[in-house]
Amino acid sequence: MEIDLAQQEQLVRGLLEPAAYPHAVSVVKHLETHISHVLLAGDYAYKIKKPLDLGFLDFSTLDLRRHFCAEELRLNRRLAPTLYLEVVAIAGTLERPRLGGEGEVLDYAVRMRRFPQDALLRGQPLDAALVERIAEAVARFHSQIPSVDPSEPYGTPAAVVSPMRENILQIRERLDDPEELARLDRIQAWIEARFEALRPRLVQRRAEGRVRECHGDMHLGNIALVAGELVIFDGIEFNPALRWIDTMSELAFLLMDLEHTGQPELARRCLERYLEVSGDCTGMCLLP
Repeated sequence: MEIDLAQQEQLVRGLLEPAAYPHAVSVVKHLETHISHVLLAGDYAYKIKKPLDLGFLDFSTLDLRRHFCAEELRLNRRLAPTLYLEVVAIAGTLERPRLGGEGEVLDYAVRMRRFPQDALLRGQPLDAALVERIAEAVARFHSQIPSVDPSEPYGTPAAVVSPMRENILQIRERLDDPEELARLDRIQAWIEARFEALRPRLVQRRAEGRVRECHGDMHLGNIALVAGELVIFDGIEFNPALRWIDTMSELAFLLMDLEHTGQPELARRCLERYLEVSGDCTGMCLLP
């Protein structure tokens, strides 16, 4: 059954009832983002993708949502196997849906194991030992994931610079202050100059297999410490171009987040440990 946004909202209202679940639930908590609904029910969390086509993602049909639920499970089990459990069909009626129920499928959800929100590293005090553990986990992950097929477009110089140029165009459309426009001009000139200087290295890195199927969104808000174990979750499933990237690009995102939160020394320790474990010192020129 194909449903639209309004019908899915009705479905979600029905899933606020504890009786909709095949396990013990007292209260259901609903969280919403611009692309998904998350229902916290008992020991589990259920993530439902909205029927949207935003260009950079397309969840507009039931088959697409089923596919991307399966992709979310596949990709995130690499780093959080105990968190991501299964894809669950939602059946019943819009007014009285049932997780895993019989009958026509209304939608799909990714079932995950819940963890305390205070386990998230965002906002927590960090130390060098924990940051080095993260660096080691990321380096091991990068060593195990596949490199891009040379026939695919991901990780080429054009693919690397394209979103940067798009950002510049979209920002320029929204500016009218001469000083801000001049600042944007300087940023654009720097991007183009560095791109031309680094183009050969980007080609070389791709040929060496450094463009891999990464997590794609590795920041402190997507890393938790659960019962002493590091859990890196919520990788990007909806757009392969955002995860098939140079491993150094993924590391740069994490380092940038540490610096942005006022922890440059920890960013340095993270970088040093990653380089020690991965041995990938040739990527250093790409970090800026």
